[in-house]
This record gives sequence, structure tokens and C-alpha cells, in this order.
Amino acid sequence: MTSDRGQRRTDTARSAEEEGTDRSRAADAVDTDQLTLSAYAAAIDQGWTECELLRAILHDLPRRFHALSPEGQAKVLAGAPPLTESRWDALLAATVEHIAALHGHTPPAWVDEPARFLVETWVVTDIHSMRMDAIAFAPAAFIRHGALPDPRDLDHRSGEHRAWVP
Repeated sequence: MTSDRGQRRTDTARSAEEEGTDRSRAADAVDTDQLTLSAYAAAIDQGWTECELLRAILHDLPRRFHALSPEGQAKVLAGAPPLTESRWDALLAATVEHIAALHGHTPPAWVDEPARFLVETWVVTDIHSMRMDAIAFAPAAFIRHGALPDPRDLDHRSGEHRAWVP
């Protein structure tokens, strides 16, 4: 396994320094006073690592969305993030569609833009057992957009309104 710095690592565990950096970048993904989806698109454009983006989109976004009032949630949903021309557009749209439905909102029209769907399905993890879970238990929004995360990333500990149990 090669780290972002190009050094060869023989263990699969991430260092405490790397974990701390990921947490701080995910926490800084958006202004803590105002949630905007454009900030997540900016993180994609800034070249964050896959781990950082997954943490921001699948953990930070649902948790922060859940903390908003219904009016605040509707305001966030109305603001379409700019396209990044990457597969992350599909994952972001799927996450927004999923959390909107969980919180009783109609998904915003922008999630149906053709550029927010993948032609070839992307299973986010490379671990075989997790890939099988992602394929078997992905919520409808993720299947529709073609971006399948590990379903354990979508449980109540990530800020979901209700626990999603496969």
C-alpha cells in the first residue's frame, strides 16, 4: 500500500496523524455556521483524498443535515452544488436524495440532472465482503445514481434520521 506521500507502507492501519488530518479536513469541509452543498463540491475540486471525501459526504453531510430545522434542510436542498465532472457528483447527489427522503423532503430536481448519474456502477470499497454488502443492501438513491458506498456508512451513527438496517 502506498501513502499519499509516495512512501511504501506494509501495514493497513492508518496513522493517528493521518486520521487527525482527515477529521480536521472533514470538519472544515463547510462553514460550521451554514451548511451548503457547494462546499462539498469545492472539497472535491480541491483534490481531497478518497477517505476525506467519503467521510465528508457520507458522515459529515448527513449529520449536519439532521441537525437543521426542516426549513433549514429545505434551504440546503434547494442549493444545487456545481458539477465537478467526477464520480463524486453521483455520490453527492445520491446522498442528498437519500437524506432528503429520510427527512420527509422531496428530493431536489437537480439530483436528476444526467451528469449526476454514472454509466458504470461504482462500488466505493475494494474489500470483497463490503462490496457484496454494498451491492445487496444499497438504498434506492445510491443504486439509481450508480454510486454504492459501504451500507454501514449509512447507519444512525452517521447522523441519519432513522437507522437503516440491511
